[in-house]
Amino acid sequence: MARLPSYVSRAMEAWKDVSGTAGQSASVVLAGDPRLVGLAQQQFSAGGTLPGSWVRPLAELSTFSSVPGEVLVVFARPEEEGEVLDALAHANPKGKAIVAVDEGPDATNRAKYPGNRCIRLSFANTPAGWGRLFGLCAEAAGEHAAALGRRYPALRSAAADRVITRTSGQNALIGLAFFVPGADLPAMTLNQAKMALSVASIYGEDLNKERVVELAAIVAAGFGLRAAARHLSRSVPGIGWVVKAGTGYAATMAMGKGAVRYFEKGAPASTSRVVGLVGSLRH
Repeated sequence: MARLPSYVSRAMEAWKDVSGTAGQSASVVLAGDPRLVGLAQQQFSAGGTLPGSWVRPLAELSTFSSVPGEVLVVFARPEEEGEVLDALAHANPKGKAIVAVDEGPDATNRAKYPGNRCIRLSFANTPAGWGRLFGLCAEAAGEHAAALGRRYPALRSAAADRVITRTSGQNALIGLAFFVPGADLPAMTLNQAKMALSVASIYGEDLNKERVVELAAIVAAGFGLRAAARHLSRSVPGIGWVVKAGTGYAATMAMGKGAVRYFEKGAPASTSRVVGLVGSLRH
């Protein structure tokens, strides 16, 4: 029996791995300022699920309990920030909390990390403010980011960006760590395949075997990109490892963005379309 091409084998392996985590759950719970909670319910539920709400006093946030993948978003006025952070410091959640401090015109959209499981955001009710909050929700969800984007279509772009950026960083590190020519290919390819499947799940695609055909096209494009990287690294003695790391990052980022465009368009059957989208991002 003929062996499958390497990129198809990697696609199948990734499909099996990611399918095993397809049942992950993730959710958003809103608390704090009633006006902003009301606005947040509209923002988060666009095209999807209405987030939960926690209506008890802020001081009782110390009793809040969550599960992995559950993100608590607390909207607070500047004068309430200390109380909220203190209460959360005494809580023992398994998920993470985001404290969106309403600073109006003075907001910077910058995030700080006052605790292991807490993110403080300088927030304003503006498109940029909501966009930044969505991005932090995907970050706070961690390994559950794909599940979060799948449940809340408003968070799809933020969740996909998170998955793509994380995978690109991983492949850059793989490029730095492997010095034997070609030894990095299996690890990078598997990461890229898993990333593409995660993006598919974020955009509501079933993780069935039909997806493997499209996925294989994305992975095959990655083989071409890495072959070019190996040639370039050999032609630049002494810093080839830098070239490999940079190309590992850039190629993975390009493939991720190509996958997003593909699934945004409803995943048409032509695999050449996937390769074309990836190719358009290489230049």
